[in-house]
Amino acid sequence: MTARSFATHSKLDAGGGSMARGRLRRPAFLSRRGWPVLWTVIGLVAGLCTGVAAAKARPLDEAIPGLFGGTLITTPQQGASDTSLKESQQLRFASQFNTLSSELSAAHSQSPIPSASGAFRFAWDPELDTFVRAIESLGSGVAERAPTLGRHTGTFSFAYTHIDFNTLEGNALDNLTFSQPAYSPKLKPLLGEQWNNVIRSQLNMGLSFDTFFFMGAFGITDSIDVSLALSVSEARLHATVVSQIQTPNGQPGTNFFLERNNRLVATSGHICGFDPQNPNKPLDVRCATDSVDDSAFGTGDLFLRGKWHFYDTQYADFAVAGVLTIPTGNADNFLGFTDPTFTPWLIASKDFGRVSPHVNLGYAFRSGVDVSQAEWIAGADVRATKWLTLAGDFLGYHDNKRDGINDDILQSAVGFKVNPFGKFVIGGTFQFPLNRDGIRADVIYSGQIEYTY
Repeated sequence: MTARSFATHSKLDAGGGSMARGRLRRPAFLSRRGWPVLWTVIGLVAGLCTGVAAAKARPLDEAIPGLFGGTLITTPQQGASDTSLKESQQLRFASQFNTLSSELSAAHSQSPIPSASGAFRFAWDPELDTFVRAIESLGSGVAERAPTLGRHTGTFSFAYTHIDFNTLEGNALDNLTFSQPAYSPKLKPLLGEQWNNVIRSQLNMGLSFDTFFFMGAFGITDSIDVSLALSVSEARLHATVVSQIQTPNGQPGTNFFLERNNRLVATSGHICGFDPQNPNKPLDVRCATDSVDDSAFGTGDLFLRGKWHFYDTQYADFAVAGVLTIPTGNADNFLGFTDPTFTPWLIASKDFGRVSPHVNLGYAFRSGVDVSQAEWIAGADVRATKWLTLAGDFLGYHDNKRDGINDDILQSAVGFKVNPFGKFVIGGTFQFPLNRDGIRADVIYSGQIEYTY
């Protein structure tokens, strides 16, 4: 940003103090000699995390489709030797989750990488012959603002996000029910009314993510800055499924399940299953059960960003940004996207006293596997005091893949940033769903520590 535009929309804090006056000094570990060491450490951590993720025998996206070995075999006769009486089919919940990897990658967007705008901005004051800090809010935790960091100003930050998914298309993940025909038409002459029986499966699953972001940003000029963010994630998945044959009206059926190797897994007198009218009541029915409990840990994707603050008006300042997502995470383990993503953004913001509204509009161009999305953030941050900023935002994610999930995601976010001392800032953000489309969490927690140099 130029000194002219800086003076147009920000007051200068020239009132003394280490935060307002004095040349910005670069810490010793950020010296020219320190950079290679820093990037070597980051590279070793990334390589170690990637190696841990690659060591998994089975990727997470195959865990649920692989329940029951991928298929169940049904037969109307216990111990039947006639293969024509045995039918193998994949259960419907398996096909539902065959695309879970790409859908979850898109769901990661519900918790965007923390803002790279920086809590502080500095501009050269020729009268004081030094850089001075602008009197403004510390910014939002999820949205970008138009002004850049300032020439030769940089930030380092560390952030943590926890997501524990609770619902899928409005249905609780710990109580998902799927139904499908138990037999094909060719068995209708042998079964009579039993041919109408269905396989009803009850799936109880849990899915959570812990993601760590290591970020750095630097002002190339007064109006251009760049940033880099590397994510490291752990995904945890557990699921238990109970499948049984029922009549169309929900009563227990009289047929049999067999595994892929034709070993009978459901016998008369085995108490299991569930009653649609009374889920807590055990039933003396033939059923099949299976479960999985697994996790994956490794690097997520790498985010490269550039921003240009190009125009100011009385009511809004404007910038454009581009974010390139490099798929360094393992998509099969829900740790990243399958292919690169490019997201251009239009950013508008303005300081009106203590209140700073902002709007971010973008579109994530992804492959057909990963699903492209229109994305937006709108809200405001309020400078409650010089050391405390409160923020509120609305977030939206929309795609036109109507046969998928996460088509229209609406979120709200509230957060804060605190400047306890020096050039350190601590922040927290909490996101809540405004609708129940897609796979969603009741709350998303994020925390961030930032240092400006």
